[in-house]
Amino acid sequence: MNRNPLQQISISKILNSAFAYWSKAMLYHFIYSILYLSLFFVGYYSLFQYFGLWNEIMQHRDLVRTDLPAFNKKVEEIARLPQAQNFGLAFFLLLALINPLNVGLFKIYRKIDLKEPIGFNDLLAGYQGFDFFKFFGFYLFWLIIFTYANALLFLGIFWIFITLFSVPLMFFMNVKTFEGISLTLKGLRGNFATIVICMIVAAAFSFCGILLCGFGFLLTFPFWQTMIYTLYQNLYKEIG
Repeated sequence: MNRNPLQQISISKILNSAFAYWSKAMLYHFIYSILYLSLFFVGYYSLFQYFGLWNEIMQHRDLVRTDLPAFNKKVEEIARLPQAQNFGLAFFLLLALINPLNVGLFKIYRKIDLKEPIGFNDLLAGYQGFDFFKFFGFYLFWLIIFTYANALLFLGIFWIFITLFSVPLMFFMNVKTFEGISLTLKGLRGNFATIVICMIVAAAFSFCGILLCGFGFLLTFPFWQTMIYTLYQNLYKEIG
């Protein structure tokens, strides 16, 4: 298997390919967004209640109208409670449980390339067998590092980019976490500016759906993953 990144990629080619994937998989993007956002908000609210933080906040809700600075101070005090720290750890686990849905999108894009039939169960590719533990562990590790790195200037962004292709590399090439980071760094060399521009476009397009009465966000939200796969396909060649 050849894991050497290509030397140059074209911005116009990447953007055209990304929007082609996005248009062909629109139904699955909608389902992905419904699943992802539903699990996120239901899980977040459930954890917030489970750890008693909802009741703590509600005790001071009147301050929102009468004394906002005092309310913010109360929120800071609640954030220092032991149960708030436990909530933070549980929230990491929740995100690590949800994010393997991204793997399903990558599998769908690959099936588009191979002209194979796509099924709804493809969205659950990241939860099948040992892959679930692999990607759950990776996302948990990723979130912990990102949280600490994000506290320092630009390190959070740096972490995003050096792990940008880790998941598709782990899924398609079956590499380990740190080998995926190493291969991502190789892919960034010589193409960094192109990749940054493409990911800025992806981030902007992902959130622009909010402007379409909010509903469009369900279709544009997964575009970040679409761009990652498109860049991956153009940077890495898998040869059996």
